[in-house]
Amino acid sequence: MGWLWRLLTLVIFLGFVHTLISPQPKPFIAWSDGQNLVKIIQGELKQWQRLSQDLPASIEVEVRRLWMDFQPNTNGKEV
Repeated sequence: MGWLWRLLTLVIFLGFVHTLISPQPKPFIAWSDGQNLVKIIQGELKQWQRLSQDLPASIEVEVRRLWMDFQPNTNGKEV
């Protein structure tokens, strides 16, 4: 059983040495020539503006709905 631990220790040590010696992989970013970063960002901003355009009205509807759901009744007692 001692040989198993030695073999496992050797494999872990070799893996550690391999990570120290081998060069780190460089990041690769694929970007097609037809895409422009500014156009992508502007498209995203327009989409967010369209989605959030009716946001205040929908918030007001939700607040009114919550107020109707949680209106106090007159059956309360003093604390």
